[in-house]
Amino acid sequence: MNDSTPSATGRNRFGLGPGILVTAAFIGPGTVVTASRVGTQHGCELLWTVLFAVIGTILLQSMAARLGILTGTGLSEAIRENLRESRWLRPIMLLTIVAIGFGNAAYQTGNLTGAVVGVSALFGGSSLAWNLAIGTFATLVIVSGRDRLLQSVLMVLVFALSAAFLFTAATHMPSLQRVASGLLIPKITSENLTLVLGMIGTTIVPYNLFLHASRSAATWKATPPQEAIRQSNWDTGLSISLGGLVTASILLTACVGFHDRGSNWETPEQIANGLGPVLGPLSGHAFAMGMFCAGLTSAVTAPLATSYAVCGCMGWPANPSSRPFRVIAVSVIVIGVTAVLVLNGSPAATIIIAQVANGMLLPIVAAVMLIVVRRSSPSTSRSLSPWATTISWIVVAFVTSLGLWRIYSALPF
Repeated sequence: MNDSTPSATGRNRFGLGPGILVTAAFIGPGTVVTASRVGTQHGCELLWTVLFAVIGTILLQSMAARLGILTGTGLSEAIRENLRESRWLRPIMLLTIVAIGFGNAAYQTGNLTGAVVGVSALFGGSSLAWNLAIGTFATLVIVSGRDRLLQSVLMVLVFALSAAFLFTAATHMPSLQRVASGLLIPKITSENLTLVLGMIGTTIVPYNLFLHASRSAATWKATPPQEAIRQSNWDTGLSISLGGLVTASILLTACVGFHDRGSNWETPEQIANGLGPVLGPLSGHAFAMGMFCAGLTSAVTAPLATSYAVCGCMGWPANPSSRPFRVIAVSVIVIGVTAVLVLNGSPAATIIIAQVANGMLLPIVAAVMLIVVRRSSPSTSRSLSPWATTISWIVVAFVTSLGLWRIYSALPF
């Protein structure tokens, strides 16, 4: 069996499926910077957004995976098939390609910048050299076209960043009363609305729906559907929960390291540097290691998500070993590397705004997916849990209302 062939159980030798790719994708520099900003400015008050986002991500990603398993195609292919007779197909597909292509190229700039910030804090050296090295590594992993290698590399990096951030948070923790209050009592005001949207947008990432559906279709194609769905649900729940735990640990670390001391930071570099004197030098180094791994994992998965979505929309083979797939993925990496060189860094404010934009784009992509899942095939519809569908629509409606509130609050009246 070669590396591009799924195993008989639908998972790799470590027992994990494509859910770990989703975690690798959303735990990036955007998550690190946004969660750090939330913890710095609001302490534990917005910890509930992590719980909400994890629940929403598990539900929506599970449906994307289910769609891939039962139809054997990715989300963009399913959208294309369902809208084949619609006169709105061409503009919808064009808009999807533009949004995903340029959006993920922009995110790639932040991913590479975050990875460079982390590795430079650990080992020093030229930012230019690290940027080129990381871009080259991401390119080699993707062009290899070997599914098992790709998934194993990302899994190791995800566990490395998880250990780093969890260690940092475990060194000092806020009181359990503060944690419980922030986790269980939602607080939304016009002042914290932007960061609430940012926290949701950095976890429930629209592009990951395309990534998960396509990878699930390939991973479990040789597994009986009901068994595949069972494995997928466990894989998704476990992987996303781990990502949520990491996000919470970043927020709590910033709470102790900055909020409780009344201090602040302006650049991602200052986060790791500022934690050392408070939580000890090992915590600062662990945070820098987590930042590096987070940037590296997202630098690999963002191009993958772009390729799956664009290839599916265009009717090209959505396969990591196909030429169009590799060309699109490598183009995203090249654009990201070039942007880092030209811009010489990505400000923290820009990274946070990107997560807010993600949160505002989410309802559109999620609503289309839910409609397509319902219409795709009788077997897909019958396999849906009514309560899961209802809660998914509630998540979409809630995020939509937050987005509309954010737009309204920005109007000049």
